[in-house]
Amino acid sequence: MMRSVESEEGGAAADPVGESVVVPGEPWLVTRQRELRGSPGYRGLALVDRVKRTAYVFQANVAQYQAFVAQLQDPGFSLPIMEVKNPGAHDGMLSEAERLLHNVLTALSTRVDHQRRFMEKHFAADIEFTKAYKDNVAATFNGDMQAVFLKGLRNYMAHRDLPVGQSSSTMSATVYEIKLVLPCEPLLRWERWNSDAKSWIERCGAEIDIADVVADYARKVEIFDQWLADQISHKYAVEIQEYRQAHEEYTREHHRVFGL
Repeated sequence: MMRSVESEEGGAAADPVGESVVVPGEPWLVTRQRELRGSPGYRGLALVDRVKRTAYVFQANVAQYQAFVAQLQDPGFSLPIMEVKNPGAHDGMLSEAERLLHNVLTALSTRVDHQRRFMEKHFAADIEFTKAYKDNVAATFNGDMQAVFLKGLRNYMAHRDLPVGQSSSTMSATVYEIKLVLPCEPLLRWERWNSDAKSWIERCGAEIDIADVVADYARKVEIFDQWLADQISHKYAVEIQEYRQAHEEYTREHHRVFGL
């Protein structure tokens, strides 16, 4: 029997495609649709889609955070917030910054865990591809202290407290800049940083420009996730092309039958 490519998790199933079964009385279009959904090409597209959907969860949260930071650079928006006579507005701004950073860090952890399981579930038997994946993970993220810090910050947030956030402003006749920063001293009170992360925080001085750290990490993640999607597309290139051709034939027949 031809298996569906959709698993219980909504991703592509790891099971190989089997033989189709002719169901007596079943319309040809229904049979053909089932065959298409059980094809290797459909599976390949579903695997690529799973990578992109997981990537989207992280990048969309980053985009919301960055949009908030960008909005702060508009004096019309942020000057009333930064007004010393209006401390409630500033506190509200920092609370929103904490919420958005929380979402980024949670999505970061989700992406890492889901992608690791995705590779184990669907490509464990593909030794060459698995090695290429792990090698690229190492080349992109091993030794990247921003990545180490953000993963540690997610644990800090989950097991200790929300990071203490502050704003840092530069205002002159030619420069208007509002930054979101994390003071290093409260972070260093946490005993569960590993030695590398602790040393990196100490080297940052008094504060960390957390928005810049998030942006730099997100750029690396975007490049990596596109690489992974491209690799899977390449592995299934022939099957995907065959599926698309067959799907076009199915669509033409569907339109002919139903007069669309």
